[in-house]
Amino acid sequence: MLGYPFGWMIAAGLIFLLLLAIALSPVVIRGRIKRVGEDDDAELRIRALFGVVHYHWQLPEMKVQGLGMELKRELTAENIGGSDSSVKKSSVNASSIVQSINWTHALLRHTDDLLGWVRRTLNHIRITEWKWTSAVGTGDAMWTAMLTGMAWSAKTTVIGVLSQLIRLQTDPEMTVQPVYQQAYFSTEGQFTAKVSFGYAIFAGIMLAVKMKHAAKGLPNGIVGWQRILLRG
Repeated sequence: MLGYPFGWMIAAGLIFLLLLAIALSPVVIRGRIKRVGEDDDAELRIRALFGVVHYHWQLPEMKVQGLGMELKRELTAENIGGSDSSVKKSSVNASSIVQSINWTHALLRHTDDLLGWVRRTLNHIRITEWKWTSAVGTGDAMWTAMLTGMAWSAKTTVIGVLSQLIRLQTDPEMTVQPVYQQAYFSTEGQFTAKVSFGYAIFAGIMLAVKMKHAAKGLPNGIVGWQRILLRG
């Protein structure tokens, strides 16, 4: 085909169409979280390039230990070359929370307009599925009714804030079921979000640029991030 006069133009056109298809292909993010009583379960899946890239994060177990919690999570990454998985444990307590706050503050100092970057990135994410069901009860009819109303108010507030940051392309499905017979609490939510692969790459490049434009007197952005993340 390349021997024809327009062969190279056709080849270039096909390559352009392929790159365009890749750029416009969606990165699909699916999340699920569930809590029944004291049992928790959470899962996150990310698929990109028509399923060629697959990332799986799972939190199958959470144990309360005194004033802290022990988290057990499973991470699985899959691609053309095969798969890899690992199970890690970590603890959440007052010390780790303070450390996370310090990390966040340090990352903000080492990155130019990080919050602005987060807002602009979230604005390109589309929510195509949102389901959130809950059941609450106190064993008393009056307090259960009040708690149900508070739960509804909290959910509508969350949706209101979310709609200001991310584009909702679906009607959220939310329910709060009162349980009058006993003290009870359960909640389960799942969502599906999409962002174009091209914009995801662009956002990553912009983040790298902002890391290099860290505030004067601080280490280079990328080096600064490495130092901060390696502290833990």
